[in-house]
Amino acid sequence: MSTNDVPGAKSYNNDELAMGCWAEHNDGSLILVESSEGGRVIYSVFDISKAPPVEFRDSMPEQGFKDHFSWDPDSKDDDQIKWVWHDKSPFPWDRIIKEGIPDGVRHACAHDLITSAKRVAESREMVGKEVDTKELEVRIPKTVLGKINRAGEAVISGIQNAISELSS
Repeated sequence: MSTNDVPGAKSYNNDELAMGCWAEHNDGSLILVESSEGGRVIYSVFDISKAPPVEFRDSMPEQGFKDHFSWDPDSKDDDQIKWVWHDKSPFPWDRIIKEGIPDGVRHACAHDLITSAKRVAESREMVGKEVDTKELEVRIPKTVLGKINRAGEAVISGIQNAISELSS
């Protein structure tokens, strides 16, 4: 049976939070409890709206986890997210795997997945847009452009000379 309470959050549900408990959201997001020991919960959140899906891993004190991820319909907290919790059925790996998780490195921290530029942009609340190369050309000093053009001409001239020597 599923519930909107994290297993173990309400004693009358007769369940307990343990490795393998999981939750789903209407948007397809998933939470998997990887460990619940010593008063801490290690868990992963899967965002399958991304291609490929993104896994965010975190840990929290157990009581904080239960409070944060349980749904209270009477709460005035607008930041509450309604999850449907499962503790008696296996985690639906097929939902993630069918979305094409690539082979390779599994990052220990979601922070590792974003570039330094993205971290700076997020911390400064900057808005990005595509780079307009025409706009950038006016910023490059003409002397630099002249050097680039002369260097390019020298390379082309060298290639043409090498081709001429081969054909003779």
